[in-house]
Amino acid sequence: MEKLCELKDISEGTMKGFSVQEKQILIANVSGNFYAVDAICTHRGGFLPDGKLSNNLVICPVHGTQYDVTNGKVFKNVSTLMKFLTGEATDLNRYDVIIEDDSIFIEL
Repeated sequence: MEKLCELKDISEGTMKGFSVQEKQILIANVSGNFYAVDAICTHRGGFLPDGKLSNNLVICPVHGTQYDVTNGKVFKNVSTLMKFLTGEATDLNRYDVIIEDDSIFIEL
C-alpha cells in the first residue's frame, strides 16, 4: 500500500498525478469518491492530469481520448484518422484506493 496524499489535496471535481514505484498514477475525486488509474494515455503518451476532468471522464490533452476514471475504460477513442495514422487507445489500468485517517493510499 502506497500513500499518495491527504484527502484535502484533491477537491471534488479535480485530479492530480503522482509517481509511485516508477508508475504515473492519476487520482480523481468524482462526487467525493476517489479513483486511481494510469496517468499516461495509451494512445500517444499524453499526461492525463494535464487534461480536463468532466464528471467521471478525463480527456487527454494530446488527441482528446476520453477515459472513465471509475474503471479505466476508453469512453471515446481518437478519431478515425488518428487510429489510421498512429493506432487507437486502449483501456487504462485501474488501482484500488484505500482511505485511512484522511489519507489516500493505493494498491499497486
